[in-house]
Amino acid sequence: MVKKVFLAAVATLIIAAATAPVGSTPAFACHGCWKAAKAAHLSTMKERKAFRKECRAHTHARHTHAA
Repeated sequence: MVKKVFLAAVATLIIAAATAPVGSTPAFACHGCWKAAKAAHLSTMKERKAFRKECRAHTHARHTHAA
């Protein structure tokens, strides 16, 4: 009985891992442009601001054309 429970648990983990969504990049895996800029490990505030501006433009374009 313990063997069957263990095998069922392993099968469940394998199926869950296979169907888990995979982000395109680690920077965009976060929600929000501010968190994505921090996750991108940019060194200066100027780089983070440029990244956030680009991210917002991308998000806006994606939501505008979705309708």
